[in-house]
Amino acid sequence: MPDPRARRLVGWSVLAGCFLLGFFHRFAPATSAEALSADLGADGAALGALAAWHFWMYTVAQIPAGMLVDRYGTRRCVAVGALMTGAGSFALAGAPSVVVASVGPVLTGAGLSVVFVGIMKYNAAWFRPESYGLVTGVTMLLATCGAILAGSPTAWLLEHYSWREVFAVAAVAGVVLSVAVAVVVRNRPPRDPAPGAAFSGGARASLRGALRRRELWPLLLATVGTNGTFYAFAGLWGVPLLTEAHGLSNTVATVYNTVALVVYGVGCLAIGVWSDRVGRRKPFLLATSAMAVAGWVGLAALPWSPGWQGMGLYVLVGAAASQVTVSFAALKESVPTHVAATALAVLNAGVFAASAALQPLFGLVVDSGSGWGWALVLMAGAAAAGLVAVRYSHETWCTPLPAGCDESTGRTAETDILHK
Repeated sequence: MPDPRARRLVGWSVLAGCFLLGFFHRFAPATSAEALSADLGADGAALGALAAWHFWMYTVAQIPAGMLVDRYGTRRCVAVGALMTGAGSFALAGAPSVVVASVGPVLTGAGLSVVFVGIMKYNAAWFRPESYGLVTGVTMLLATCGAILAGSPTAWLLEHYSWREVFAVAAVAGVVLSVAVAVVVRNRPPRDPAPGAAFSGGARASLRGALRRRELWPLLLATVGTNGTFYAFAGLWGVPLLTEAHGLSNTVATVYNTVALVVYGVGCLAIGVWSDRVGRRKPFLLATSAMAVAGWVGLAALPWSPGWQGMGLYVLVGAAASQVTVSFAALKESVPTHVAATALAVLNAGVFAASAALQPLFGLVVDSGSGWGWALVLMAGAAAAGLVAVRYSHETWCTPLPAGCDESTGRTAETDILHK
């Protein structure tokens, strides 16, 4: 394949396919929750724990995955990650019990962590820096198509095939994509120089430096309140809320989840482009955090019913979750270059840790007899904490941290004004 542009596109397409498949596994439990529960004899808490294994493993593996990709390259690591995703899908498809089924999301979570880091590194190596944000937005949008496939299309398949057959087909797709990555993906463009040495302080020093950045924590809490709550909800409880509390069929209920995911995917691209053009980050953080609070409070406390009211609330929390694009951009612009990648990994890991904790907690509240409303209060509380946290973030004006702030406490209101 002599044309570097064609090689770049083919490589990105295969990697994006792996990312899409990972998103399918992340959200498929919501659509198949009813079938999984009946077949495996799992109650709400057990089902929440089963789905949460994906999030926990993704969280734990996130930073080590970055270190592996930096050392061995995107090609090797993503090929192995896609193979692990396929193996996890095979394990889930053949599981006779909830305990054995847990192996599935453990493997898919670990595999997707490598895929995520690998495709982000590939984008940085193969695309121009000024187009990196756009390419990343398109990547996230395409990945969300995997979540959409896990919605209404999978609900339709479950009317004709068993959930085990669906996951078996997904497993074959993972193996095929793993082979494709090994064959067509290259770590760097031809004649591109090898990457420079890593930060001299080492991985541990980089992690310590990232954790000490005070700019990280408000953005982490804000993103948990928008993206973390939405992932926990859309990944498992969005469909059961409508089938069990409002009497909708699984197929109809999945439409609500699917529409919310479509809005989320399109929003991830749109909000990044809009924020870049305006040259601001904080107003978008505030607006989306406020949207999340309104959406979760509405679902928890308003006397809504299926139809335009319910759909509107689902769309609201989906749109709020698109904040993640701005959160990543703001964090990258708020910390020194040598800890930026690690800080982004910590932010991503923290969001998924929160999602993993919220899923079983939500199920425990529902199983306790407190009702769906009180379970949704958990989401509203997390969103409210995120909205408060945004107040302590600083505007970056869409520019990197000034060099003079690299070893200081970072951005302040004074440096913001001077930099503007």
